[in-house]
Amino acid sequence: MKQSSLSTPIIIHLFALAHAMIAILSRVANYVDDVPLTVLTLALVVIIGLRHNLQAEFIAVMALVGTFAGYLFGSFGATLVAMVVHDNVLAPALTTALITELLGWGVYAFARLHGVNPARSHSWSPPITQVIAAVLAILLFRISFTLIFNTSYFSETSVTTELNRLLDNTVAILVLLCGNVLFASVRTHAIQHSGWRTAVTVLLMMLFSALVTLIVYHDFPHGNLKLITWLPFLRLYAVILLCDIVVYALFKLVGYVLISRAELRTERGKKHQAQFQYNKLKMQINPHFLFNSLNILDYLVLEQETERASAFIHKLADCYRYMLQNEDEHLVSLRDELTFARKYSELLQERFANGFLVRYEIPEELLARHIIPCALQLLIENATKHNAVSPERPLTITISAEGDMLRVTNPLQPRISKQPSTGKGLKNIRQQYLDLAEQEIRVEQTDTDFIVELPLL
Repeated sequence: MKQSSLSTPIIIHLFALAHAMIAILSRVANYVDDVPLTVLTLALVVIIGLRHNLQAEFIAVMALVGTFAGYLFGSFGATLVAMVVHDNVLAPALTTALITELLGWGVYAFARLHGVNPARSHSWSPPITQVIAAVLAILLFRISFTLIFNTSYFSETSVTTELNRLLDNTVAILVLLCGNVLFASVRTHAIQHSGWRTAVTVLLMMLFSALVTLIVYHDFPHGNLKLITWLPFLRLYAVILLCDIVVYALFKLVGYVLISRAELRTERGKKHQAQFQYNKLKMQINPHFLFNSLNILDYLVLEQETERASAFIHKLADCYRYMLQNEDEHLVSLRDELTFARKYSELLQERFANGFLVRYEIPEELLARHIIPCALQLLIENATKHNAVSPERPLTITISAEGDMLRVTNPLQPRISKQPSTGKGLKNIRQQYLDLAEQEIRVEQTDTDFIVELPLL
């Protein structure tokens, strides 16, 4: 979707100005109609949502919340502003402009957190038909409430009065909040047809609003039961139903956010796991590793070191067997990973002769803890890749553990012909820990040592 050259903050200011102008003109002409303001509010939410590729559900719920919350807060806001600005024309204009600014910036902040960056998503955009259908339904619903509130049964202050009655009843507020948490969290997917699901939701909401209305009408638990006078009851019911819709939409919005975050985290975990497995696969078929291993094996055969050659083949096979067996595992025990690391280190010792050593300082009680599979092998490989290894300059890697951390330390002795570091190995290990346990690995480089600490899970 091609965006206009105007920035979102400027669009918000323009809509706030338009709200204020319409409010002024309608009162100067003595024809107060909130429908144009509702259309502007819906347009503001939809434009911001589409500019940031928000999901259709988010746009619809935020349009509903913005429309009716703006009306409810506008009723209170106009009263407060009128106490400061004693002008029947200017006070409503300032109120609607302020509420539009707050709504616009709220939607903008939400969209920046949960929208899809257009630069990263050229092919996806929210289904426009769903957005238009939802907006039209909200507009019709809003018009119906406007017609109801403009009847002779409602005065200019009646909505504020009924809202105050609701807010003064703690039991009603608690029931309203708890009930909507339940409604928003209960899934109705057992009902196959979406139209029937909507009808059931609307019916339950209307019945629930009636219950809250009874609580407020009878001032439960302090008041006494009294006969219901239907016109005052229906007036209170209309206001509470409106509040119920806004609260339900807000909880539904929170639910959408939690679900979308969980789905995003799951997809991100799958992506990173696939990348990690791909890197492990590349490491398994690394031509340099195979070439060096075969050269060592060839040397042992030529030197007729049959026992060493046989042991080397078995260790090489064990390493590949471990990597293949654990390619789909998220975690392995520290005991198994150390066994694999020892066999891999022994292969490297055949290659580097007397210039390579790995020391292990692991308490027995920590061997049952878990880490990312092949993490130690990747760290040992990185140490030999970026440091000189020879009998004259032996490389000693120390693997130790204390508390909840496993530490891998190697001295800094750079090669003469230094290989560029891509950082992919550490990045993949770090991302695996973030995805699985939301824990960070620690990487530290001193003047003499390079240290990586892995959380023990």
